[in-house]
Amino acid sequence: MVIEQLQPIETTEEKPKRPAKKKKPLWRKILGTVLYLAFVFGLVYYTPKALSNFLGTDYPLAAITSGSMWPELKKGDLIFIQGVKDAKKEIQVGEVIVYSNERNAFTIHRVIELKEDELITKGDANNISDQPISYTDVIGRLYKIGNYNARIPKLGFVSTSFSQFIKK
Repeated sequence: MVIEQLQPIETTEEKPKRPAKKKKPLWRKILGTVLYLAFVFGLVYYTPKALSNFLGTDYPLAAITSGSMWPELKKGDLIFIQGVKDAKKEIQVGEVIVYSNERNAFTIHRVIELKEDELITKGDANNISDQPISYTDVIGRLYKIGNYNARIPKLGFVSTSFSQFIKK
């Protein structure tokens, strides 16, 4: 039995070379950076305005800062708020609402009882209900997409960190 040894064949063909990348002129780099920053600024500035118009409220977003609504809403969730024109007519028992509390901060809890001039809320994880609030203190309700809460997990941490940074 004869075994032949294979020898590599030499070729004279060269692989085609890629054209060298041209360096961008400085003015083009600066223009690209300026356009990028303008885009980011526009996104940061106009997104809340567009959401305000779409959701019908001056406050389209809120961060969950406690565990009182666990497990439905978790600390750090960023929620979308749908505005209400007439809370007394629109809000129903079982809905999660956002209202302005006595400290002029937002509270996000579930409605457990409707009365003539006020409503009662309670955090899902809390043992006791909140003090009654006026219908005029209601800012909006948790926006839903079908049966799902409109929320972005963990993004609320960014929002609250940024707010604390600005306050300092």
